[in-house]
Amino acid sequence: MKDNDVSSSIYDYMSEAGVEVPQLVEAGLELLAGVEKTEELEIRLEEQIKKSLTDINVIVLIIAGIRVEEDLLDHRIKGVDVDDDPAYLYSDEVLGMAIANQIAGTKAIFNFKRYDEAKPGIIGTLGPMLDDVFAGLIAGCMSKLFEE
Repeated sequence: MKDNDVSSSIYDYMSEAGVEVPQLVEAGLELLAGVEKTEELEIRLEEQIKKSLTDINVIVLIIAGIRVEEDLLDHRIKGVDVDDDPAYLYSDEVLGMAIANQIAGTKAIFNFKRYDEAKPGIIGTLGPMLDDVFAGLIAGCMSKLFEE
C-alpha cells in the first residue's frame, strides 16, 4: 500500500498481490467434477467470493498471508529462506485451511486439498503463502455453493 493511503480494501491488497476476483472464479471452475460449468454457476461463485471477502476473519487471514509472503520473498526475516517452497513450511497450509473452514466448515478443508494440489489458474502462479491462501478461499466458496 502507498504510504499516504489511510485505508485500503481487501480488493486493493489482493490486486497489489496480483489477484483479481475473475481469476479466482476461473480457477474455482477449473476443478468442477460432475457438474456442468454454466454462466449461472460462474455468477454464483463470484457472488460467494465477494460475500466471503466481507468476513473480517477471511480478510485478516488473507492480509496476513499477503504480508508474510512479502516478508518471506523479500528476505526480510533473517534465517528464513522459502525460495524453494520447503516441505517443512506448513503454516501456509494452516492459513489456507483456516480460510476454507471459516467459509464452509470442515468439508471445505477436504476441497482445499484438491485446489492446493492441482493449483488451477492463478493459484499456480502465486508464491508459497498465497497459493494456499487463495486455494482456501476458492475451496471454501466452492464448498459453500454446493452445500445446499
